[in-house]
Formats: sequence, C-alpha cells, structure tokens
Amino acid sequence: YAIRNTSYAMIPLALTLHNFMPYRDPAPLDFSGIHVACLAGDNGAGKSALLDAMTWALWGRARARRDDELIHQGQTEMSVEFTFSLSGNTYRVVRARKAGARGSSALDLQTRQYRAGRLLMNIFSYM
Repeated sequence: YAIRNTSYAMIPLALTLHNFMPYRDPAPLDFSGIHVACLAGDNGAGKSALLDAMTWALWGRARARRDDELIHQGQTEMSVEFTFSLSGNTYRVVRARKAGARGSSALDLQTRQYRAGRLLMNIFSYM
C-alpha cells in the first residue's frame, strides 16, 4: 500500500539523543533530503535503538520493561529530541527522563503551522 498523498505521511526530519541506550552524545541525525533509508550494521550496533528513540519520544514506550533500562549504563538521565513533519506542520517532541526509584519523565511538544509555505504560528505545549 503506497501513500499517494504525502501530506498525510509522517516525515522524520531530525533526531538528537543524549544517554539513550548505547548512545551517549552522538551527532544529531539530519534526515532532510532522505527519501528512503536502510539501517544496516552489526548486531548490537544500535539500529533498533534509533527506532526505540522515536517511539519513546512520541508515545513514552519502547521495548524495555522500564524506562530506566533505556538510560545509558552508568548515567542518571537521558533525553530524545525528535522533529518530524505531518500535514504541512513541523512538530518537535522532547522527552527526558531522570533515573531512580522515583524516576521522573518530562514531555515537551512544539509545533509550527505553515500554509502555502508561510509560517502562520508557533504553538508550544508543555506536558
């Protein structure tokens, strides 16, 4: 099934990780200009962790049983920033977590709405 109208497709634009699974502070990933991608590498290299980072940022869920298991070994906090476009709007989701028995998470959702290529408004929502 192919999506003919890309205005309904979610298009990843950027991904920034801090202490997420095997990644300490890698360079941000810029997906602009990429239409088709293939994640390739050795077992355990972190390919699935990139997808986990996107799903954790969006829905607060990943394949780990507990969020603290997602934090890079020996670290106490992590964050994921994921930017994507959908229906002509740009969204930026930042989710962070501090480890511990009473660990805490924070979510920041920001959007920019465009019409005919012009920025109409910025909306910032904190949860």
